[in-house]
Amino acid sequence: MKKIVIPLLLIILIAPALALETLTKDNFDTPEIQITPEKVFYMPGEELSVTYKITPKTQNDRELIGGEKDNPRSYTFKTSLENARWTVSINYYIGSWAEDFLNGVVKIEVKYFYLDEQRKGVRSIDVNLTGKVPSISKRLENVDVVSVSIEAAEEDALPPLTIKVVNTQKFGEDIQKVRADAASLKSDLDSAGVQYNQSDFDEISSLLSSAENFVSQGKYVEANEKITEAEEKLKEIASQADKLKAETERDHIEDILNRAYLNLSVLEIALNKVADSKNYTTYVQTYAELKSKYDSLKKQFDDANKMIADKKYSAAYEKLKAMRPDAENLLKSILELKTKIENEKPESIFPSLKLDLSLLPYIAAAVAAAVVVFAAVKFRGRRRKWDELR
Repeated sequence: MKKIVIPLLLIILIAPALALETLTKDNFDTPEIQITPEKVFYMPGEELSVTYKITPKTQNDRELIGGEKDNPRSYTFKTSLENARWTVSINYYIGSWAEDFLNGVVKIEVKYFYLDEQRKGVRSIDVNLTGKVPSISKRLENVDVVSVSIEAAEEDALPPLTIKVVNTQKFGEDIQKVRADAASLKSDLDSAGVQYNQSDFDEISSLLSSAENFVSQGKYVEANEKITEAEEKLKEIASQADKLKAETERDHIEDILNRAYLNLSVLEIALNKVADSKNYTTYVQTYAELKSKYDSLKKQFDDANKMIADKKYSAAYEKLKAMRPDAENLLKSILELKTKIENEKPESIFPSLKLDLSLLPYIAAAVAAAVVVFAAVKFRGRRRKWDELR
């Protein structure tokens, strides 16, 4: 047993000594960076020459940024430049190592170096890079020219070197797209009968005009800001469009159903006045069918209204839009039945319907009371009671 335990203890004691110490940004000075040519933004295909110099912050860090004895520390350099050509130099306290690379990703190993406390470690790691600015899909994009990852180090130990790249064609395309999308949304709202603030669309138009002016002056950063503002404004309007459309359609259907309900209530009374007509049975059957259709549509309307309350605007709008023809046909059929019953006698047997719909609950209550009265009194008495209701 002892022969097994002792080697295990030795491994446990030795292992930590072999591990690399974790580096942070506090172990490095700010990298010395130079880009030629130095510009605010770059175009795809431009040739760049870049220097990225890494130096330790203190004398003790000279030793740390390299590896441990017999355990070098790896550094990985990446670039988005095309046709990348690298020269990487590691400058130790005494002597240096350098090598050329042609790939977009370069990995090197920085070795341990120690003579004494004064003569140890790494003075600097010099990275020289040339290449072409790549094409981008967005109108303006930050592109990594040099990014560095270090073995056993925090992710942000060394900052990346980035440049702004411009896609001039995309600027024009995006301006036209936002303008077309705004016009399409406005047309959609008009078709749905939705009221909106014209000033919102005027603001989008103004932002796009400003963007076009900046593009013509070569001020792409400013132009990008204006287009982004226009996109956000359009997104804000569009996010409210379904809600506005659903509420507008709801109000329209509600108005139709209210008118249908009012006329059905009056029809119920009027049927008593044509009880002796040969068409009475047909009228009653037609009334019952219309009342059943109304009840069904009212239930659908209540369901759609709940969807709006639950913020399911798109689904509510589609449901209400599908209901509209049925609601309009129902009201038309009710009015047609009203006309037929009215023509049964020369005198009008219907009250005027020029009423405020806000009085609908009171009218319904009065109509219900009238039904009871009309069933209990003679025709003349019923006529007199109807005149009182009017």
